[in-house]
Amino acid sequence: MKRLILSAFIALIALTAIVSAEEPCVGCHRSVTPGIVSQYESSVMAKAGVTCLDCHGEIKGINDPSVINHNGYRITPVVSPLHCQKCHPKEYEEFMRSKHAWTALIGPYKLWYRDVVSKGLVKEGEAPTNDVFLAEDPYEHMGNTVSALFPASGILDRVGLLDEIDGYKNTLNCEGCHGSAVIVRDGKIVKGWPNNGIGRMNPDGSLGSCSACHTRHKFDRAEARKPETCGQCHLGPDHPQIEIYEESKHGNIYYSLENHSFLKEERLTPENTPAPTCAVCHMSGFNGAKTTHDVGERLYWELQPAISTPQWYPSNLVPVGKAKPDEEKASQNREEMKKVCRGCHSPSWVDRYFVEFDQSVQDYNVVAKSAKGFLQKIYDEGLADKSNPLDEYPELMWYYIWHHDGRRWKMGASMMGYDFAHWSGIVDTVMDKYGRMIAWYDTQKKIENIKALAEEGKATPEANAESAEREAESTPGFEVVSAVTAMAALLGVRLMGQRKREN
Repeated sequence: MKRLILSAFIALIALTAIVSAEEPCVGCHRSVTPGIVSQYESSVMAKAGVTCLDCHGEIKGINDPSVINHNGYRITPVVSPLHCQKCHPKEYEEFMRSKHAWTALIGPYKLWYRDVVSKGLVKEGEAPTNDVFLAEDPYEHMGNTVSALFPASGILDRVGLLDEIDGYKNTLNCEGCHGSAVIVRDGKIVKGWPNNGIGRMNPDGSLGSCSACHTRHKFDRAEARKPETCGQCHLGPDHPQIEIYEESKHGNIYYSLENHSFLKEERLTPENTPAPTCAVCHMSGFNGAKTTHDVGERLYWELQPAISTPQWYPSNLVPVGKAKPDEEKASQNREEMKKVCRGCHSPSWVDRYFVEFDQSVQDYNVVAKSAKGFLQKIYDEGLADKSNPLDEYPELMWYYIWHHDGRRWKMGASMMGYDFAHWSGIVDTVMDKYGRMIAWYDTQKKIENIKALAEEGKATPEANAESAEREAESTPGFEVVSAVTAMAALLGVRLMGQRKREN
């Protein structure tokens, strides 16, 4: 009994020590932000004695303009990976060499980054600082740029609305996942906050947001390992990994489980893991694979670009286009992934699967190169103008081929989501989008032919109309083609009528 009382007394002293150390923060925030305090007090951080100031306090020697004086303490609301690396140096180093860390600059900020590099404001491969943001506003740059990085920009520019709306200056679009540029002016955050995008560019000059996966203020390991955590960004028409996972046998097993408590285990093994999640396959030290916070470290292919290649390295040169496919490193990545797979599958099963997957990617590349060449043919023949890459029908179809449907084809195959690989993948890529490009092209050539006949007076208006009707019927399944061809026939009739009046 005395031993029990003594243990309780020691525990009370320990808890009191934690709360006392936090009294300046917890005392106020218990009423101001009670949810945050409740989450923190139940977290592993609190149990380990990590205080609010350990994460939010100013880091000595780091120039962070977001730091403010707050009730006698120097704190920042923008907790960056530099704060986390004080306790997690290995994870920090792994993350910083990943494409996750650089994904804001690989994605929406790529063209801005290339611009400031060319102006000598930052060295290529280095993270931009707040001074660079103030010198060259990244949001103004994005809002005024027409690019496939901002897919709605082409049509917005064509109809004269690019300068009329906030559009891609708004951080609730791409930056929600890719990460924003958090800009501080005169001691105040003026843009890019709040944001938890995984590639966030922080005022202290670092990249990334650990809380993209390790949700504050509970920092629950099991939550970070759940597929829903990855699915907050890896979803939708252009990278539907969570939907593919839900369709796959892996997802089927996971979601059929009534208990997911295995995700709380210190170490996941084939014996204690009844179903794989994204983190199990891509990050966990599973079946001999090395634990990593570089989520690309077990991948062979780059599945997101228009033409897939082995993984690009190094990540920090991807934004400036100087990273190169590294087949040797990609092959090492594949071997790490196979270790994971062999925890549950036989070696022959694993090897045969990857043969089929690689062939799917190569098949996509064949189709994508053909479609890209066909778009160039359209440009060469003067049927479309490439000055705005996203405002004409074949350009939109090409965008959907590589950015949406083609990715679903490859990603569906990569995770055994067969419906995505086929119906939402190869069928939508080839039969739908490529087929529409071909039908559009055929229609333009028919219109040119009808106009030529009308101008040369080699056919009557009635003959032109009959010819147009026959040509429209020769393109089954494309109602829009028939309608456009009919319009072309009317154009021919009007031209012939005008010609007769002039004569």
